[in-house]
Amino acid sequence: MTETSQPARGQRARPAFSFRPAQGWEIELHSLPPQAVLDKLDLDRPGLEAVRAAMAQGQDAALTALLDYYRRRYPRQETAPDAPFATPGQNSRWARPAPQQDVDKVIATADNLVNHVFQWGPYPPADYGPEIDWAWDPAGDIEWVAAVYRFYWAQPLATAYAATGDERYARTFVELTTDWIAKHPLEEHRRTHPVYTYWEGFAWLDLQTGIRATQLCNAFRTLVHAQAFTPEFLAIFLASLYDHQVKTAQIPMGKVHNKAVFEQRGFVNVAYTFPEFKEARQWLELGLERTREVYLAQCTGDGVQREWCGGYHLAVLQDAVEIAGRLDAMGIPVPPDYREMIRKNYDYLFGMATPELGFPMFGDTARPRVDWSDRSSWPLYSALLQASEVLGDPKYAALARLERTQLLPPQSFAFREAGMYALRNDWGPEQVYLALHCSPPAISSHDTPDNGTFELFAYGRWLMPDTGFYTYGHDLEARAWHRQTRVHPVLTLDGQDSAVDAAQLLWQSGADLDVVAVQNLSYPGLTHRRTLWFVDKTNPGQSFFVLLDEAIGDAPGQLALHFQFAPGELAVDAITGRVRTLFDDANLLLQTAATVPLSLAVEPGWHAWTYGAREPRNAIRLAAQRASGGSGSVAFLTLLVPYRGNAVPSADLSLPGDLAVGQDQVEVAVTAFGRRWRLGRDLQAHRAWCHRG
Repeated sequence: MTETSQPARGQRARPAFSFRPAQGWEIELHSLPPQAVLDKLDLDRPGLEAVRAAMAQGQDAALTALLDYYRRRYPRQETAPDAPFATPGQNSRWARPAPQQDVDKVIATADNLVNHVFQWGPYPPADYGPEIDWAWDPAGDIEWVAAVYRFYWAQPLATAYAATGDERYARTFVELTTDWIAKHPLEEHRRTHPVYTYWEGFAWLDLQTGIRATQLCNAFRTLVHAQAFTPEFLAIFLASLYDHQVKTAQIPMGKVHNKAVFEQRGFVNVAYTFPEFKEARQWLELGLERTREVYLAQCTGDGVQREWCGGYHLAVLQDAVEIAGRLDAMGIPVPPDYREMIRKNYDYLFGMATPELGFPMFGDTARPRVDWSDRSSWPLYSALLQASEVLGDPKYAALARLERTQLLPPQSFAFREAGMYALRNDWGPEQVYLALHCSPPAISSHDTPDNGTFELFAYGRWLMPDTGFYTYGHDLEARAWHRQTRVHPVLTLDGQDSAVDAAQLLWQSGADLDVVAVQNLSYPGLTHRRTLWFVDKTNPGQSFFVLLDEAIGDAPGQLALHFQFAPGELAVDAITGRVRTLFDDANLLLQTAATVPLSLAVEPGWHAWTYGAREPRNAIRLAAQRASGGSGSVAFLTLLVPYRGNAVPSADLSLPGDLAVGQDQVEVAVTAFGRRWRLGRDLQAHRAWCHRG
């Protein structure tokens, strides 16, 4: 047994969320006996002549012939198909070929699996012992259990076998898969998890069933060539895949959600990989019908997946693309609106891509740190290449490779129905980039109550990254902390979480100026309106942002504006309201004024860039000192001036005494880099302006 740091069996945390079965969960289902699997195949199909002839000699002979057929159908390859070489949570279906060191890591993972040692996410490995308890949760994180039930472990075994030809990896796959199938008959599809009691039917839920089916299909093409993959196991394997199809066909998720698409990907993959099933064509047509319904319904008209999280947007898109490709290959027409949504989804990747080709970290979105010298390893690189391949448009690949001659204007983008905005002045690592999110309610709990939030990058560095989500299930207190409104750069009332009730007021983008205005009905009697000007965009090294935050309404309580900075030291002048970072290469100056006196306090915070990893950072809280019992509208004006090096630029700002908070038309004045600017907006006229002097 391997010594690992882990809770004892039975010591598991309460889940962060509950799973509810789809309508029809009470349907009785029964596993297909392996000896009946040949009855489910169309043995009159071309290529199966030898199997049909062998039936006269009995089932064993027919299964042997069927195994030979599949070994011819899927020739031996040097690498396993769809092998993921990314961190947990990343979708890497179209990743570049894995470097040898990554293959070596996968082989090490497979070596552990041979000894029943599993590992997922940021946690240490766990030794399951000779008798597998599939429901065990050694990490105290529901995501660990889910990963095991989704057969995340199948691909490392297939990859290791493809790389080495070592039968140990195939034997382990056969052993583990046989054990799981025996312990999870379809008759018990409603079985509740022994500790996560809200997780009814956990083994056969939509997400587990769909992802597991895809993992099994992918591993099959490689491992079918192993001696350990016997005719007897082939019958067990195919019977289980048939069970997966029966479950999904009869009890689909039936909701507009990312999981409904992931479920159908597995359903389509089984029919595509094993068209020998008599019902394969029917399954493909049903899969297309269901996928189209839930896919189009969960995306906005401008192509954004409605959970407002980059990872889920990408995963749903890639599954939709794969499903369409499978259907094309099988001669089943894919509707034009489905293909058009794929194009819009890819346009969102293009428009919102961060300088290192990641996503803004809104909601439950991770953004792993990258090797800046290797662009091909960046998160969206392969997806952008795939976009050009799928759509026949070179612009996506041009962004992946940074081919500037093919990256034509515009550089800034608005997805107004989704409430997503990306403002930038270049495409390379030296760009100034700000992403803003002010969206309608999401279709799941993966969003955060932080409408108006943003992230800021400049000159090769994240200066104001998002707080990050940190975790789903292993530390509920930490997850709740990261989801608070007050740990995002927005306005709060008494530090409480805001409502999600967004409105898009203005978008204007040009060569030298971008302006966005949004608002959120954050609290009863209090609306937060945020107007942001991106000034002097095309002036190298002197672009900057101005934020006008208006707290509109008479709701009593403590108003505060929050800003969070990248991990590192800050220089804070509480009297002038000036804060700046102290990095060697690029920095940010922030200065705020308001229509009432402000008090500035530094608060501790966190930045979590990927699952289970975070580091401390500093934030500031600008509290408004309102009169009249703590009520009345207030305006805050903030300068965000990114700059290279350590020489602090000259900057100043003030609010006019006659500013009418909440009115359509406003004008303010600021100074940055020694130049004075007058900035304005008129919401009724849908226009904004910026003038020197």
